[in-house]
Amino acid sequence: MRGQMEFMKTKINYDDLFETYKSLFDYNHDACYALDLEGKFVLFNKAAVDITGFSKEEALQMSFYSLIQKESSKNTLYYFNSLLQGNREKFDTSIYHKSGTRVDLSITAVPIYIDEQICGVVGMAKDVTEKNTLETLLSGQNNILEMVTQGSSLQEVLDTIIYLVEKVSNGGRCSIHIVNEDGTSLIRNSSPNLPLGYSNFIKRIPVGPSAGSCGTATYRRRTIIVEDIATDPLWVDFKDEALNYGLRACWSSPVYDNFQKVLGVFAMYYDKPNTPSKEDMNILKKATYLVSLVIQHYQAEEKINFMAFHDELTGLPNKRLFDKNVRIAITRSDTDQDKNKMLGIMYLDLDRFKLINDSLGHNTGDKLLKEVAERLRTCIRTEDTISRKSGDEFTLLLINVSKQEVSKTAQKILNLLAKPFLINGHEIFITPSVGVSLYPTDDGNPDELLRKADVAMYQAKKEGRNNFQFYNKLLDKKNHERLEIENQLRKALDMNEFSLQFQPIMDLTSNEIKSVEALIRWNNPILGKVSPDRFIPITEETGLIISIGEWVLRTACLQLKSWENNGFHSLKISVNLSIRQFYQPNLISMIDNIIKEIEINPSKLTIEITESMTMDVETATSILYELKNIGVNISIDDFGTGYSSLSYLKTFPIDSLKIDQSFISDINKSKDDENIATTILVIAHNLGLSVIAEGVESKDQLEILKRHKCDEAQGYLFSKPLNSDDMLHFLRLNS
Repeated sequence: MRGQMEFMKTKINYDDLFETYKSLFDYNHDACYALDLEGKFVLFNKAAVDITGFSKEEALQMSFYSLIQKESSKNTLYYFNSLLQGNREKFDTSIYHKSGTRVDLSITAVPIYIDEQICGVVGMAKDVTEKNTLETLLSGQNNILEMVTQGSSLQEVLDTIIYLVEKVSNGGRCSIHIVNEDGTSLIRNSSPNLPLGYSNFIKRIPVGPSAGSCGTATYRRRTIIVEDIATDPLWVDFKDEALNYGLRACWSSPVYDNFQKVLGVFAMYYDKPNTPSKEDMNILKKATYLVSLVIQHYQAEEKINFMAFHDELTGLPNKRLFDKNVRIAITRSDTDQDKNKMLGIMYLDLDRFKLINDSLGHNTGDKLLKEVAERLRTCIRTEDTISRKSGDEFTLLLINVSKQEVSKTAQKILNLLAKPFLINGHEIFITPSVGVSLYPTDDGNPDELLRKADVAMYQAKKEGRNNFQFYNKLLDKKNHERLEIENQLRKALDMNEFSLQFQPIMDLTSNEIKSVEALIRWNNPILGKVSPDRFIPITEETGLIISIGEWVLRTACLQLKSWENNGFHSLKISVNLSIRQFYQPNLISMIDNIIKEIEINPSKLTIEITESMTMDVETATSILYELKNIGVNISIDDFGTGYSSLSYLKTFPIDSLKIDQSFISDINKSKDDENIATTILVIAHNLGLSVIAEGVESKDQLEILKRHKCDEAQGYLFSKPLNSDDMLHFLRLNS
């Protein structure tokens, strides 16, 4: 040791010592240096100047201790001492660049001997900063992706990305922001190491052309480098807050998805004015890519989860989520102290929605469903649930309510949906039928509660639609009967259970039978004779009306042909069309084919439709004109009870009106009814239309109708509906 100390006092000329290797030393691409026994630089080549940023003259006044990063100092000192013990060493360390940035080095060093005495250290250093950064990022990326697959929260993963980037960013502190839904602002999602006050300040950043680094980067869709916040014009509105917290530089880069949509922005802050190096820009690029991968994964996962429990069209909860919420609500209700409170289950069906879909198109129908959903949302509280079950059916769960509160909500729904919807230029009116069941009054099983609300909903339809009904036990019996009717209906046509009856229509001027109306009857071996008002609505709901309606039309035309063959050549026949038939795509061709097949004069056939079928004036007018082109007559049945107005009569190519029997039954007792009938007669005649009165049962009624010049009438005063043989006999008696 004493010898080495004496040796250290000896002045060594290191330039002479390395003269032989000067060329190799000076022009080596790796940093070459030599240290004396005290660790001071005695030789320093050009590559070392480039790596450290210090000139040769500056370096020769320094020791290696002053360059070493704090966390590397202990390890580096160990290797220096080992070298002075005569060992060759290869190790990694980190130093401070003159600019203050970190530089990672891989060192290979050996002792310097003179006369077998160690007099210093000579070494070569490779800059491995970029390599280490890449390895750190790659290792960190793998860790982050593992966190994602293990179900860590988005917040946890983004925080981890920031810790990773800050580790390799030479003093940078980072934040991640996500664009809000309408793209007008950025929501801070992660900034674990920024000052708390500043983090609160940037919770929401506006997106715009001069909105700091982050808001501008999002707006301009490119990386924004602000080297000095204090002087950059982009930060005019925000710099005071940033400078307050000691932030001077900010680099922000947009985060894109795979379709180049901006998802958010990644930002790096520095405490001093700072210009990014090529390596810094690479780090920023890799960080934004990693953030993009993570955000897209969580957004896709969120979308999948949302789609699993929500309706795609309306965004409402679907049946799966509704059922889950009902079960949770029942469990919580069982522990509730207030036993006067209940759960309300509503089953809502939009009346005649198929008509709108068929007549105005599915695009309009879908928009209507979305607007209905929006209105329904406003009828419930945040703790309640509304879902789209399927098609035009919605279900609602009302939590902790009384029966009176359920009634108020149901009425609110009826009132709100009664207001017209303006969609694609059409003013649309829609009404709901609503059924309600209550927990625990009606049942304790979620599926049964929904079924019973469904039963009550069908009762609401039977009560005339546009109303709500609470479930009661009698409804189950009625529902069972309805199901039995539906089951038997599905076989009725094939089993020849339907028949037609005919009611004469009298010309009030000539007192002759001018026409007959065909009326369907059903006699089932199990149910017996079933009235049309019981089975016709079911054929409408199930779609059976299409095939049954075609059978009625064909059978009626065949009967007309038979009567013609019996000499009644001027007789006409009327056949009713339902809404579903009216809007079926092949209606015109079906009627035309039957007329041609049976060879009847189309002018002898009258098609009767109701006012409610003409709500969509444009589509209805088109269909009516096509019917007129075939040559048939058109009559509006039950006039005065539907949605139409007298002004539409000028638009429709119709031949006659039938005054509904509700205005005829009391025409001889009620001045109002007489005035309504008179008004219809006057306006119809002014438009060149004939008028038929339905349900005439007394001579007094008939006399009033004749006095006001009614053209035709039908009802029990003349004849009840008759089968074909009896009708033939009646025709002969009155010919």
